Amino acid sequence: MKMNKLLHISNVLDDFFKEETISKLVEIQENMSIDFISEKQKYLSFSFDKRLPANEFPKGLFPFFNRGQAGVCSFCDYVIFTERAGQLFILLIELKKGKDNVTKQLNAGHCFAEFVINTLNRVYNSNITPQIRKISIRERHIKPKQKQKEIIYDNNFCTFSDSKFWLKKYLV
Repeated sequence: MKMNKLLHISNVLDDFFKEETISKLVEIQENMSIDFISEKQKYLSFSFDKRLPANEFPKGLFPFFNRGQAGVCSFCDYVIFTERAGQLFILLIELKKGKDNVTKQLNAGHCFAEFVINTLNRVYNSNITPQIRKISIRERHIKPKQKQKEIIYDNNFCTFSDSKFWLKKYLV
């Protein structure tokens, strides 16, 4: 029996943080957004950038971490889970306006992605090995309408330079 990886990922993640359809990647604090084009590619979007209900999250998102320690609760803006030709892809996306470093947030997303996959493998007795990609989207690299550029990863990292985020392009 073939395992539906996206369904199983959806089963292990809390509904509050995930979405099956989005039309934009948004970073409220940076006042940024970019169109997200899925072209019918199934995916699961996971984001911690949500207003947390105090009754459900009285100590914040990571109650077991010391929020007074710098960087402990840093996290990338989006984790996109998708599958193409039987291969699971996890896209870690950080949106930034300025020149601030994105490495810490993307690395935190990478740790989370590995934890989710290890949990999935444990719960479903599977052996999934995903392709994990880190993507930086900076406002200065968002180009007006133009011909789509080829995506080239350097050590699984890519700096976005396009007008819209076409999901399928990043599944290489």
